[in-house]
Amino acid sequence: MNWMHVGFLTTLAVLFGSSAGQDRIIFRSDDEDISQGNSVANVEIPEKLLIQMKDVQNVTEFLSRFVRRNEVNTSERADIYSRRANVRVPVITPPATCQPEMQVVELEKPSNGATFIWPPCVRVPRCGGCCTSKLLSCHPVATSVYNVTVLQVLYNPQTPDAFVSQGTRIYSLEQHDRCSCNCKQDANSCGVLQKFREDECRCVCTNQYQASQCTGPKKIWDSLDCACKCRRIMECSTGSYFNPLECR
Repeated sequence: MNWMHVGFLTTLAVLFGSSAGQDRIIFRSDDEDISQGNSVANVEIPEKLLIQMKDVQNVTEFLSRFVRRNEVNTSERADIYSRRANVRVPVITPPATCQPEMQVVELEKPSNGATFIWPPCVRVPRCGGCCTSKLLSCHPVATSVYNVTVLQVLYNPQTPDAFVSQGTRIYSLEQHDRCSCNCKQDANSCGVLQKFREDECRCVCTNQYQASQCTGPKKIWDSLDCACKCRRIMECSTGSYFNPLECR
């Protein structure tokens, strides 16, 4: 094989590789070295970023909003569910988003111990699924009444193998129509010197500037009470008192 032929084949390989990779997502293998791995090994993802992802419904939206694309031709979007240029793209499992799903609800038992209802439990649309942050939980934002009709029967010791019918009974249950990942805390959870930040799902001190003044080995900033406190409260001898400003 002459050098001209080798050069021609090399050119084809480069062109083919460029066109095949320009519009797809590159997935790293487990053993591939990541250049920045050492610098981010001990870094935690900010809760604020995780909270921003709370309304993402599918992998396409996640990739579009929160994943940096391949620098080669960023104007084109790869379809994660398809094949491009004969390259097999892994199909991502759909997320268990926060939404109404059929859940088991046990019906309230009659106060009379001899009375029984059938069925004793039913399935009702209730909010279920996971949220992206530990500060979020799946809550209903729209509800309605779900009526279920059950049989009510009475146990008679004289006929131990059968019940006596008492007709039907209607239970009115709460049905969840729409759900959303919302903050576990709200403004009511904040103290007098705190305000609530919706985008961070937490209470923050309005006098945070005083935290920088809370210095010294004996002092510590309490973010719940928004105050500078002594690390240790010491008991004083008779005739003495503890000074919280000097922590002694």
